[in-house]
Amino acid sequence: MNKILWFRFDLRLHDNETVKEALKDGKTLPIFIFDKEYFKLEVSSSFHLQFCIDSISELEDEFQKQYNTKLNIYYGDTLEILKYLINKFNINEIYSTHHYKNKQLRNLDQQVQLLCHEKNTQWKTYNQFGVQLSKRDGKTWSRNWNNFIGRKIITVDQHNNFLQDDHVIDYSQIITNSLTSSNIQRGGRTKALDLLDSFIKHRSENYQKLMSSPITGESACSRLSPYISFGNISLQEIYQRVSLSNLNSTQQKKSINAFKKRLAWHCHFIQKFYDEPNIEYENMNAAYNGLRENSFNEQYFEAWKSGMTGYPFIDACMRYLINKGWINFRMRAMLVSFASYQLWLDWRVTSKHLAKLFTDYEPGIHYSQFQMQSGTTGINTIRVYNPIKQSYDQDPQCMFIKKWVPELINIPDSLAHEPWKLTYLEQQSYDFKLGKDYPHPIIDNASSTKNARDKIWKIKSSAESKILSKTVLQKHTSAITNFS
Repeated sequence: MNKILWFRFDLRLHDNETVKEALKDGKTLPIFIFDKEYFKLEVSSSFHLQFCIDSISELEDEFQKQYNTKLNIYYGDTLEILKYLINKFNINEIYSTHHYKNKQLRNLDQQVQLLCHEKNTQWKTYNQFGVQLSKRDGKTWSRNWNNFIGRKIITVDQHNNFLQDDHVIDYSQIITNSLTSSNIQRGGRTKALDLLDSFIKHRSENYQKLMSSPITGESACSRLSPYISFGNISLQEIYQRVSLSNLNSTQQKKSINAFKKRLAWHCHFIQKFYDEPNIEYENMNAAYNGLRENSFNEQYFEAWKSGMTGYPFIDACMRYLINKGWINFRMRAMLVSFASYQLWLDWRVTSKHLAKLFTDYEPGIHYSQFQMQSGTTGINTIRVYNPIKQSYDQDPQCMFIKKWVPELINIPDSLAHEPWKLTYLEQQSYDFKLGKDYPHPIIDNASSTKNARDKIWKIKSSAESKILSKTVLQKHTSAITNFS
C-alpha cells in the first residue's frame, strides 16, 4: 500500500496523530505543498511565508535525522500536484490533519475530495484543537475538550519504508504580499520549545499582571500563538507541560491557570468558525448588515494602516505591529475597536489587513474576535476603547509612544498623549509643528464615539436583532465552564 503523508498546518513529527497513523505500514511519501493561490490571498503575507519556510526547513532536518529520508516540497497548484503524485506512485491513501482555515482552503478541500473519489484514493484526516466535527453538543463540549487536552502524548514508531520524488523547490518563485521586517518571530519546533520553557520557568510569573501592557506584553505573554497556528507544537504538549511544571508562587499558579483557560478559549473560537465558516465574510448577526459597508472612508483606512491617525497610542500600536508581526491581545482589540467605531470602517476590510500583519493569523480566532470587537454579533458587550484613556493607563510615561512615534520624542509626557493640545508657543519651544511633524487627529474621539454607540445600540435594541441574537447564542455556545 502506497500513501501520502500531507503536512499542512501541523508542521511537526512529535505528538502528531497523522504522522503516527500514516507510518504504521506500507510505503509513505511525506510532502508539503506551498499552494500558489493561498499565498496570493489578501490575508497572506511574507510574514507567514517566512515562518512557514522556517518550520518546513526544521521539519526537513527532523526527517533526515530520524528517518534518513527527505520531506518532498512542492509549489504550485495543489490539486494538480496531488493528481501527479497519485498517478506517479499509485497512491492508495492520503493522510493529513484537519485544518480550520479560510474559504479558499475549504473550497480546495472539496476539490481534493472529488479527486480522491475519482482516483479511488482514501483521504483520512485527523482532528486537532479539540473541535467537535460531528454531533455538536454545547453541553458536553467542556468534557470532550478535557478528554482531548488530556490524551496521552503521541510517539511515532520507527519507519524506513519511504517513497521519494526527484523534485527541488525554488522558494524565490513563491509569490506573496510582501511585508518587510527583520523582527518577526521565526518558525520551527526548536523555537517553540524554547519559548515554552522560558514561559514556564520565568515569564509566566507575571503573565496575568503584565500581559495587557504593550510595554511588558512582549515578554509576559507566552508568544506561542504562531507555533500553534502552524502546528510546530501541539496544544496537548503545551497544556500538559505547564500543568506538570513546578510553580514558584501562588501568583504563578494563577497565571498558569489563566493561560490554560486561554488554550480552551482558543479551541472554542475555532469551534465557532467550524460551525459557521461564513463569519469570515458575513455579519454573525444579519441585523447589522449594511451598517458600515456603504460608508467606507479610504483616507481613514490608509491613516489607520500606516499609524498616522493623529492618536499617538493607536499609531504606536500599529507601527509596533508592522515591525514585529505581533502585538498583545488588548492592543489588538483596541486597534480593531478604533477602526470599527471611531473610524467606522467595515471589519471585512480591516480584518484582511491585520491578518497579513499577524504572524499568528488563525482564521477561527481572527474573525470571531473581529466581529466581537466590531459589535456585529449581537451577543457580546459593546466595548469601545477610548484611545486617550488607554494611552494614559497603559503607557503613563509615554515610553511606548516615544519609541514607536519618535516624532513626539521631545514633547513632555504630559502632552505627548494628546499633542493636539500643544499651544502655538509650546510647539515653537519644542521645535514641533502639528500637521507637519505629526498629523492632526483625523477624527474627534468624543463625537465619533457617540455617533458609533448610537448607531450600534439602535440596532442592538431592535426586535430583529434580539431575535437573531438568540439564534447566534444557541449556535455558538460551547458551555465553556469546567476545565481541568
